[in-house]
Amino acid sequence: MFKKILKILFILAVAFIGFKTEAANCSFARDLKENDKGEDVKCLQQYLNNAGFEVSTNGAGSKGKETNFYGKKTKDAVMIWQLANGVYPAEGYFGAKSRTKYDSLVSSTSTSVTSSASTNTTSSNNNSTASQASIIADLNNQISTLKQELVNAKNTTTYSGDQKNAADKILEALNMIDDAEDAIDDGEGDTSSAKNNYADARDDIFDAVKYFFNKNYEKALDYADNAYGNAEDAFEDAGGETQADEVENYLEEVEEEIEDAELEIEEAEDDDKDIDEAEEILEEAITKFEEAEDAFEDEDYDLAEELLEEVEDLLDEAVDEIGNNQDKEDAKDTIDDAEDAIADAENEINDAKDDDEDTDDAEDLLDEAKDVYEDAENAYDDEDYEEAIDLAEEAIDLAEQAIDEL
Repeated sequence: MFKKILKILFILAVAFIGFKTEAANCSFARDLKENDKGEDVKCLQQYLNNAGFEVSTNGAGSKGKETNFYGKKTKDAVMIWQLANGVYPAEGYFGAKSRTKYDSLVSSTSTSVTSSASTNTTSSNNNSTASQASIIADLNNQISTLKQELVNAKNTTTYSGDQKNAADKILEALNMIDDAEDAIDDGEGDTSSAKNNYADARDDIFDAVKYFFNKNYEKALDYADNAYGNAEDAFEDAGGETQADEVENYLEEVEEEIEDAELEIEEAEDDDKDIDEAEEILEEAITKFEEAEDAFEDEDYDLAEELLEEVEDLLDEAVDEIGNNQDKEDAKDTIDDAEDAIADAENEINDAKDDDEDTDDAEDLLDEAKDVYEDAENAYDDEDYEEAIDLAEEAIDLAEQAIDEL
């Protein structure tokens, strides 16, 4: 995983910092692989170093200290060269495809590089420019791939320490650069200043990439920090709103929502409504809000946003509880009224019976009223207070119809 990230980072670096002078005219009469030895290996190392695909930054294999041994560093450098030049599979084996690509890259040069690398060389400008243009054309795809690889790498056990810190900051900077670019495209702020800061950010990020590839994670982190800062400045200059700005505004909005909820609860108390449960929920919301403020101070904006969302849910619950309690009281009163209406109807029917009146239809309506009354009580027990009110009112109507039927 991490090797793949290094490859992508280096390709990005090559795309922006340009190609160095390419050596030419090594003679490759055989395929080369890891552990091979020979002057052709040494010439390959010289070519790679001069072309910008350093075998090593210091010691054996570095520029001027090339060796005739095809070791792991040579294999990695070949692998990256293959990726940059579209040679697949890019596995570090310098075979027929690689030799053909090498020949095409150096065929137009008139200068040569001997196996001892004692002769100065001139770059193959046309081929270098063409190769560079090809990579730059694919730059946005490479950046997207890089971001995904950095995200995926966070789940691996080998991704830790200085490597992790530098790679994380590079990823953050790349995201901020994307945001800055979007803000500049919108063109609502000072785009002139934004573009200057954006250009600085791009320079910094590819310096970060270069040092990251060379495993100088401290410098990579420094440049990534600079890239992030310049990109953030560009974003703000262009009229963009940072996550910190968004969360700060969110805090203000939720604080107002808390004040509104407190006012509703106070008004409910003035109306002699039961507010005990609503007050408990409100206290929980206020505690969560204070935690969100602490997270904001600690610059943990994601946590702050999550907490504020929880606060809003609690505030809705607190306000709903006020209305819920009122519905509960109304349901209880209506059910009591239904019970009284049924009792009145029973009395009237009994009196009619004593007078030998026909009460059959009235009794049928009364039985129906009793059934609906039971449904109302069940709805109340299920805390469906609106349904309980509707059913209780229906029971009252039926009881009254029973009396009218007499």
